[in-house]
Amino acid sequence: MKIRPSILGILLLTAACTSPAPPPDSRPLGDVTASPQECDLISADAIRMATGLTSYKAFGTKTDMGRDFESCTVSARSGQRDESGLMIEVFEPPPASREGLENTKKVNHGHDLPDSLGPGFAARRKNAQDRTIAFVYGWTPDYRRLLTISIIQNAPGRDPLADATEFFRQLKPHLLPNLTQETRPKPAQPR
Repeated sequence: MKIRPSILGILLLTAACTSPAPPPDSRPLGDVTASPQECDLISADAIRMATGLTSYKAFGTKTDMGRDFESCTVSARSGQRDESGLMIEVFEPPPASREGLENTKKVNHGHDLPDSLGPGFAARRKNAQDRTIAFVYGWTPDYRRLLTISIIQNAPGRDPLADATEFFRQLKPHLLPNLTQETRPKPAQPR
């Protein structure tokens, strides 16, 4: 049996042009608040590891006259257009009701966070550009504050949902402190 050279050539070219999937990268993110930092809180090394971005810009916002972290958006620098890679946001109060968040969890086939992380869930969804976004939403037990972590662009071989959950685990003590009677702001006393 004789194989025609054109068919053999096509098969060889196809095999040569097909790139294998990147090997899994399961290295831990490390301390996600280590220096150097972006947005006065988020480790630049953790951002690079989770997103794979080497050239990016980070933009942070604060509330309470610059004292409290509100958000950090990391975008790839790609010519004229910036593309989001990572978004971390704190909402007080949350913009959606508990029922709305439960609906978001159901629609996106989310799963509850481990009990040690408190109320919340992790899921994946598609954005308008048909890219998969891994996200974690978690809130305080009294539902006064909501912390969201979204990884829009992930590094090859990384599990973006695991990375978003790890960002949440480490940032929660900083951004969603336990509000107990001792730490809850006290109402003004009448004079």
